[in-house]
Amino acid sequence: MNIWKVALLVEDLDSSLDFYSNTLGMKIVQRKAKSVHLDAGAIRLELIAKEVFQGEERLGKPGVHHLSFRVDDIEKKAEELKLEGVKFIKDPIDRGGGLRIAFFDGQNNVNLQLYELKE
Repeated sequence: MNIWKVALLVEDLDSSLDFYSNTLGMKIVQRKAKSVHLDAGAIRLELIAKEVFQGEERLGKPGVHHLSFRVDDIEKKAEELKLEGVKFIKDPIDRGGGLRIAFFDGQNNVNLQLYELKE
């Protein structure tokens, strides 16, 4: 089984769409009144307006723990994002075995990760 998409429940659909499409460069695949599908590489990212699940205790909480974006050069990508005004929670760090990660702020308190693995 493969992941096809990751869905985020978001506070403001337009603001989130701007961030993921303009700042991170994802392309819109499908747009509906209360949701947007974005091409995120091997999977889709779906942004869903929080009012779609309003009143549902478990499904109505905005966010996800983190989404990870694999990059070839973590330092370069981190600097590009910082120039776009993106706030980093944790700058690139070595995790051993050629793995480097960094965490940055997404919309609605979603943690986003840059992931670089030199094999």
